This record gives sequence, structure tokens and C-alpha cells, in this order.
Amino acid sequence: MISLNKTIAYTKNWKHTFWTALLLGVLLPLLLITLEPFDNSNSFSYKYVILSGYALCITIPILLVHPIENYFYKSQTKRWFILNEVFYIISTLFIIFLFAFFYHFFIISGRTSFTFDLIWGFIKSFGFPFIPIIVPFWLYLRSKYGLIEVPMYDEKNIEKNKTITINGNNKSETLKIFESDFVFAKAQQNYVDVYYKTEIGIQQKTFRNTLSNIMKQLPKAWQVHRSYLVNLDYLKSLEGNARKRFIRISATEETIPISQVYYEALHKRLSNSSQ
Repeated sequence: MISLNKTIAYTKNWKHTFWTALLLGVLLPLLLITLEPFDNSNSFSYKYVILSGYALCITIPILLVHPIENYFYKSQTKRWFILNEVFYIISTLFIIFLFAFFYHFFIISGRTSFTFDLIWGFIKSFGFPFIPIIVPFWLYLRSKYGLIEVPMYDEKNIEKNKTITINGNNKSETLKIFESDFVFAKAQQNYVDVYYKTEIGIQQKTFRNTLSNIMKQLPKAWQVHRSYLVNLDYLKSLEGNARKRFIRISATEETIPISQVYYEALHKRLSNSSQ
């Protein structure tokens, strides 16, 4: 089962968002002209021009929502999760449906009054059938243009002695440490091993929990692999080749595998830190 708290690529750039909106906007009129879902086989004046107007019903909502999604992206320390993507797609689709309804109602049909039943009927009849075509292409474009960004920590804004508490599913599984002492976590089946710094060296405590739930409790934890969380303040080097990559952290000699999707983001972070 895919965790909804898994970090995924995010399309932050306005240029890429515009291209995504434009491509989807072009796709919709093409589908309308080809499939003719509104029984548009009958000729009417400027038919293709009017149908092309549906492109605005996609491009405008996507561009309007982008500042809002950027706000949440920044508030989550420049992280974007599957749950965020699901909520974004559903909410933006709803806005697109509304834009399409009013365009159809006032421009295509030329009517002057409407009810909520008409809106819901339009969405069910003419909105939902396009979801299997539009949404996969939409997700592909967001993935293509998206990036996983690893921000540099500002030492001036870091609270040196901030304490955090990590809890497992069992009441006895509790660990209170300084936020900066968390080093990395490793998931094994239904358990997560958390490694942290102490005065006598690296210590480890096991929690019965999922990696995603542990990540919620660790502000400085970044998922670099399906089984690993890392405090990137301890990131030392990226090693390996295109087939197998891993990272080394300064607090321990253990090598930690890294998924390809995170490699570019971490490589950029190291490059920036060395400048």
C-alpha cells in the first residue's frame, strides 16, 4: 500500500505550471471537438472557436490555485506529499468543473438561471467522463516538470536546544531528544529503528510504528529511500553510480541507500553548500 505521506516531486516553477495548464487546455477542446459530448454535431456559428474557449476553463483554475499550493509547499519546509497531490487534484478539478459549467451554461446554452442540481448533473454527465483522460496526463506533466527540493538550513533560525518527543504505537515507546540529535531512522517491517546522538555516541531505539508516522514527529527528517529517514545536517557525501547510489553521514559509518528521485536534489544541496 502506498503511503500518502511519501514525499514526491512538486512543480513549483510558474513557467512549468503555465505549460502544464496550456497543454491540458489544448487537450480539452480537442476532446470536445472529437467526442462531441454535448451533442455538438449540429452546426452553429463559430462552433470550433466557442469550443476552444473551454481551454480557459482549465488554464485559469490551474494558474489561480498555483499560489495557494506554493504556500502549502513552503509551509511544509518545501516538501510535497502524495496526500497533498491528491487533495490538489480533487480540489482543482472541482474548480475546473465549475468554470466549465458556467461557460457551458452561459456561452454554449445561452441560459440565464441555474440551480445546484444543474451543476451536479453537469459534473456527473460531462465532468467525470473526462477524468480518466485528463488526470493521468495532468499527473504525468506534474511529475515531468516537478522536482524534489532539499532546502539549505539557516543556522540563524535553528533553535539549538529544541526538544522533540518520538512515540511508538505502544505507550512505553517514548523517546525525548534534542531535534538536532536525530541522525537517521530505518524501517524494518512494522518497526522503525531511530538512531540519535548522545554524549556516549550513537544510540538506537526501536518503535513499533510506520516510517511515515515517525517522519511526522521529526521535523528534520527527510526520506531518501522507502526505508530510510535522514537528518540532512549530517549529510557528508553522495557516492555510488547510476545503478546503485548511497549517502554517508558524518555521525556514523553506515551507508544509507538513496532512491534515484532524491539524488539530484541532494546533489544540488551539496553543491550549494560548498560554494
